[in-house]
Amino acid sequence: MKREFQARFRENVRVKFPCVTRLATILRQHTAKMKITSVLIIAVLFLSLNINGQNRIISGRVITEDFEPLPMLEINNSGTVLLGKTDMDGRFKISIPQETDRLLFRFIGMEWTDIKLKKDCDTVEVVMMYEGTYDFMTLKKVDRLRKKKFDNLPNLHSEAVKKGLFQNNSICYEREFKPDNPPKPVLDSINKVYKIKRKENKDTFKGLALGDTIRIPYYVTLRSTNLNPYSFASDRENFDCIIQGVITEKNKHKGGYNLVYRVIDCLDCHCNNMVINEPYYPGQELKVGETIKFNMKYSKILKNK
Repeated sequence: MKREFQARFRENVRVKFPCVTRLATILRQHTAKMKITSVLIIAVLFLSLNINGQNRIISGRVITEDFEPLPMLEINNSGTVLLGKTDMDGRFKISIPQETDRLLFRFIGMEWTDIKLKKDCDTVEVVMMYEGTYDFMTLKKVDRLRKKKFDNLPNLHSEAVKKGLFQNNSICYEREFKPDNPPKPVLDSINKVYKIKRKENKDTFKGLALGDTIRIPYYVTLRSTNLNPYSFASDRENFDCIIQGVITEKNKHKGGYNLVYRVIDCLDCHCNNMVINEPYYPGQELKVGETIKFNMKYSKILKNK
């Protein structure tokens, strides 16, 4: 009886007051939508919290041994996954999974730097070492010099803090020195090629005479005014710049292949304010008409065209 009365009442309301019926329907739909929206918001918040809980934010800066920032440097995990890049000031901020404990920094002209992160530190400040400046020496001697530079990195870090480039006095990551230690067959092959090129370089020196015009290639240190000669063993064909000069002196003092040449053309080296850092005669100012001392025993000279 009660159910029959309620049914009649709803029917009378629907017929006599249709606007009330429509309002009730709208309210029911709105309530359902509100419930769905609330569920979605809660789900998104939960997912966001979950993601943040799994990720870790690492920030810092990367510079060279000369305290120059490294822009657009690639930051990878221990594999090949790109995690981010530095900005024009060498700074970065990346988000990594909590389980990622190693970062690999890569930049052309610098030794790749592999570090192991510590759990209690999210600020990483790195001094990267130059590469490719000792290729005219034996691998053992190269490693001795590289190790000496590696051991000096903490001092460079402290100096960077004093200069305002870094924030933390302490280095809160682990970094190991990795010597170049190729297998014996590879080392034998390298030595064989090195021996052939050394003889070619010796013959080139013998064939030079006073008054000959020579061309010497140099590379420019990043954001620097220093010019450095290429190794005689280098197979490169493209160079940062080439100096052209005329030989004024030649000798083999102290076992070297020593030349003195007068600069006649800089060929894209931008002579003004440039300094030649020849290994045996560093700090020579580059100017057209200036005489430059050069030991070609370990450095490259291009054949005249």
